[in-house]
Amino acid sequence: MRNRFFDFTNKVRVFRVVTAHLTAMFSVMIIIWFIIDRVNTAMEFMSSEISKWCIAILALLALVSSILTICALWINPDKRRRVGQRPRR
Repeated sequence: MRNRFFDFTNKVRVFRVVTAHLTAMFSVMIIIWFIIDRVNTAMEFMSSEISKWCIAILALLALVSSILTICALWINPDKRRRVGQRPRR
């Protein structure tokens, strides 16, 4: 049997992974813009329209990612099979 690097059949897991990666990408972009804005104030990165949209997208992605993480931890926090529960196939 071949072991795949990533299984695309589990749509919820794919959504969680993509959301986590997008959140990390947007947060790095905003941190870089913040640092550049402090060094060169004439660029006005933090007051432009695109940075406002990126901050809004980051906030939305962070909210979705945190809700998915909380739900995953709430359902089965230690990832162990509960007593009396059948194994998943």
